[in-house]
Amino acid sequence: MGSNQKTKVIANQIVKQNSNEKLVTPKFSLQVAAHVIQQHLSKNESVVCSPVSIDALLNILALGVESSTLDQLLMLLGHADVSEINKAACKLGAVLKGSRDDDEDGPKISFVNGLWLDQQFSLKAGFKKGLKDVHKAEARVVDFANQADQVVNEVNAWAVQETKGLIKQVLSRDNIEDNTLLVLANALYFKGNWHKYFESKNTKDGNFNLLNGDKIQVPMMNQWHEFFEYQSSDSCQVLKMPYKTGENSEEKDETKAFSMYVFLPHEKNGLPNLFEEIKTDANLFINNLEFVRITHLSFPKFKFECEVALKEPMKELGLLLPFEKTCKDFSGMTDVTEPIYVSNISQKCFVETNEHGTMGAAVTWSGLIVGGAITSKPRPPPINFVADHPFMFMIMDDVSGAVLFVGLVLDPR
Repeated sequence: MGSNQKTKVIANQIVKQNSNEKLVTPKFSLQVAAHVIQQHLSKNESVVCSPVSIDALLNILALGVESSTLDQLLMLLGHADVSEINKAACKLGAVLKGSRDDDEDGPKISFVNGLWLDQQFSLKAGFKKGLKDVHKAEARVVDFANQADQVVNEVNAWAVQETKGLIKQVLSRDNIEDNTLLVLANALYFKGNWHKYFESKNTKDGNFNLLNGDKIQVPMMNQWHEFFEYQSSDSCQVLKMPYKTGENSEEKDETKAFSMYVFLPHEKNGLPNLFEEIKTDANLFINNLEFVRITHLSFPKFKFECEVALKEPMKELGLLLPFEKTCKDFSGMTDVTEPIYVSNISQKCFVETNEHGTMGAAVTWSGLIVGGAITSKPRPPPINFVADHPFMFMIMDDVSGAVLFVGLVLDPR
């Protein structure tokens, strides 16, 4: 490799501050996800994005950068130094640790990192140690220049295995260039069983109203007279649908409890306006939920996969330096003297919801170059939650605040 040639790193990622604080997904990752969702909403497309997967990528990149690029990352992620990032990464790893293999009820989660390094180079000891100790990953030596097809197949096979077959392709041959230094990957897989599952016999075809006013027929799951955490505001209904936490385990894990939050606008075409409110602060919609009896819950089955570009949203939100071709701040990663920069970041996600629960997977990849009378009370009015028009959902851990997935369902088909 010539001395004046740029060095490229491809970081592929498939999906807070001291030990006594609640782990909350950094605002920057949520802003990136909101930016992506806004783009797809304007195109009338369903979409799902994984904020924690974005976190994992940026946390690993922070291990290898120094100087002004590190300062920019720290500022956007809300950390004082790399040690805080490492603590957050360790906590995130604990949250995304699945239940025991013999626990049929607990969530099934896989959250792993992988790194493929070109044989011409070596990682610095500090970066290698942080990668192993904090992110539980080790470098695999490959030959990008002469065996690019083999490397692509290896990374894709790894993604298939870690997402239980939900995501089959992370890389293509076009992603590998002669100056690729490494591929960094993170895989997230989640499968949760509803705490209150839907009876399959109650699933019936019903109308779903699209934003353009058309109606389509989709399978609608139904429940009656069940208690959920719920609230209704001027613009929407919010319903919390918890997943089982592993009641069959000998020691129930009290450190995490996953739920899907559904944001259903009152108006059939109200999602665009509702999203503008939610992206400002979603906590305003979920902090005051109360247990109520839902007279009728009707929710569509849905399954979709999407790939989203993250580089431009990150740049628009202020993360600029890692993408500059003259960047020399990745000196904490390798001994390469040429500039190393991030050439691209993208994410592929899959989500499926049915009577039993939800399956989801995310892959994010980024390219780095280099007292009175008894009176009877009136019965409260019935509360129906009928998701027969476009809505937003968010899957998060209620204990830590980590947001695994956030998305829009515009068309359940």
